[in-house]
Amino acid sequence: MGIRVAIIDHEPLMAARLKDVLQQQKSFPIDEVCICYEGEAAVADIMQHRPDLVFLTIEMPRVSGLAIVAALRKAVEVMPSIVFVTGSEKLAAQAFQMDILDYLVKPVCPEEVQRVFRKFMTLRSRKEDGAKAAVELAELPEESVKPAYSKKFTVTEGDTIRIIDASRIRMVYAQKRKVFLVTTEGKTYQTRVNLTHFEQRLPQNTFFRCHRNYIVNVDEIQQIEPWFNHQYVLVLKGESPVQVPVGRSYLNRIREYIEL
Repeated sequence: MGIRVAIIDHEPLMAARLKDVLQQQKSFPIDEVCICYEGEAAVADIMQHRPDLVFLTIEMPRVSGLAIVAALRKAVEVMPSIVFVTGSEKLAAQAFQMDILDYLVKPVCPEEVQRVFRKFMTLRSRKEDGAKAAVELAELPEESVKPAYSKKFTVTEGDTIRIIDASRIRMVYAQKRKVFLVTTEGKTYQTRVNLTHFEQRLPQNTFFRCHRNYIVNVDEIQQIEPWFNHQYVLVLKGESPVQVPVGRSYLNRIREYIEL
């Protein structure tokens, strides 16, 4: 089943370039690519063509991409996957908190488009019937079925939204119904998403959930100490080493990462 794509961009040259990039990629089948140049007509066009995936420019004149998404959520029962396209990475990071699929920063490159398609296909396969999804995934290139991990995450510091590389995350933990991210530099930031979100988006070859309240970066484990009742405590790197408990139900997981 091919993918129906819509491009919402007020700049014809940029829209045409993105359409060329989409049509040149061969890993994923595309049935249709429609283009809309007017923000005022975007919602009507999306309702008419019913695309699966929408590449939406944030900086649309008169009606912004953010406003289009808000109006679309009120107008349709099933939202298409939204990918914001922008010339500002800071603006993209702010928009990413609107529960969208992803964002791209102009000029858009084919590699980033491929990454978005892989994420889209992975998420779509989870929603489909298991047998049907298995058949479709078997026909896809091997690289297209890799988990949709995120390379970067956003945190808020005052009025500033900072972008943190996944490789700079030491651990993520929950405390009193709040979730915090700790960087390899030892800085702690409160986040707006839950631990399950991090568990799904962080690379599983580096990060693992060792406790219901903790996710740790394996490369940041300095040592392991025995604890009560044949359990363990992880000691993480840093000027002031932090002890992280390993939950009883997670003991087998740690052995997948560390030889005990």
